Amino acid sequence: MSHQLKIEILDTNPKVYRTVVIPENFNFEQLHFVIQQVMNWENEHLYEFYLGRFFGSERIMPPFEFQLDENPVNYRKYDASKTTLNDVIRKGFSSVNYIYDFGDSWHHTIKIMKKPDYEVEFPICLNGENTAPIEDCGGISGFYHLLKTLADPNESEEKEELRDWLGFDENTKFDDVYGFDLDETNQILKFTEF
Repeated sequence: MSHQLKIEILDTNPKVYRTVVIPENFNFEQLHFVIQQVMNWENEHLYEFYLGRFFGSERIMPPFEFQLDENPVNYRKYDASKTTLNDVIRKGFSSVNYIYDFGDSWHHTIKIMKKPDYEVEFPICLNGENTAPIEDCGGISGFYHLLKTLADPNESEEKEELRDWLGFDENTKFDDVYGFDLDETNQILKFTEF
């Protein structure tokens, strides 16, 4: 059977989340790529999953990081390419935490929901709300500052610089380019190699 998950970026207001169904045999490296697609991330930074508190629990790491990690912390670590959601569920967990980009620190919680009674061959996004942040905008506070600056009816040097950085003209709205579109998200998921 497949797994249904609710993926939410923490500390956003309004909430930014996506509900997805993934094949049962997906490992955490594949789940990382699903999150990248549904949240509009570009896979430019490191990530880790945690089976409890961020930085204070067992963690699931990218394969190359797993090999190089010499952190003396006593928490057990797992290779994302060899660890599946079933492995975590068997340990009794009903949610995991995910961090993407240790600079901007995008913290997510992933709730494992009731298993659907159908199989999927590739991930499917069932629903979601609100536009996700973009890469390298300075974390949650930077994201909301960016949105506020772009929405300000007054022109400013900062607003012009942000539009240049984003490649926007004066009429382009953030949601026009980065807004959540369920059909588009599912098209991307369908044609992504996991």
